[in-house]
Amino acid sequence: MGDEVMIILTGALGGIGKELLKHLSKIDSVIGVYNSSLLKDTANSKVMYEKLNIEDPQAIRSFAQKWKGRLPHLTLIHSAVFNIDGLFASYKEVDWDKVMRTNVKGNFLLTQALLPQMIQEKWGRIIHISSVVGVDGSVGTACYSASKTALVGMSRVLAKEYGRFNITSNILTLGYFEMGLTETLKNDVKKEILKRIPSNSFGEVSDIAHAIEFLIKSQYINGSVITIDGAFQ
Repeated sequence: MGDEVMIILTGALGGIGKELLKHLSKIDSVIGVYNSSLLKDTANSKVMYEKLNIEDPQAIRSFAQKWKGRLPHLTLIHSAVFNIDGLFASYKEVDWDKVMRTNVKGNFLLTQALLPQMIQEKWGRIIHISSVVGVDGSVGTACYSASKTALVGMSRVLAKEYGRFNITSNILTLGYFEMGLTETLKNDVKKEILKRIPSNSFGEVSDIAHAIEFLIKSQYINGSVITIDGAFQ
């Protein structure tokens, strides 16, 4: 794609984010947004890193101002995620607010800040990363599920409001992959999950990257939810 696309990826130093950066840099230049993680590997010349607290409106406004006019054909991928599990009856309000600030409000603030540049360019791709765990509503994930389900409504509204500017908004709903949260699971849990996947295998990050490239190239895919879970059941 040459110099046509600038990709911004939040959660760039998470388990999946770090691997995804390698694939996205083959599409075009990438800004990897991170917050709490320590930055170690900067060897890829096509990846620039920005430390940004996506819960901070002022920091986001400063970030958008810094890159104003320097983001041609912008693709914004919301991969930053935070989760605290707990049963609904005893779930703490402070934990609820923290999860929602990262998973929903941070998404809203960053999208809103960068949307004017997409409108000016008359081109934009907004990709929200969701999860089958969030959609299916596993025990102990009420807050996480609520945050991920909220993205569906927001994405569809964005698609309807800004499609006229050649801006698309879609969701990738991810299943279980070789890295990320799957790495934290016990072996017996992994075995049970694999039984529910027909191929008896976890996904690879390249599967996510292929879907992102597809959405970048597709003007008419808008307001959709694409599930990448190997037919998890």
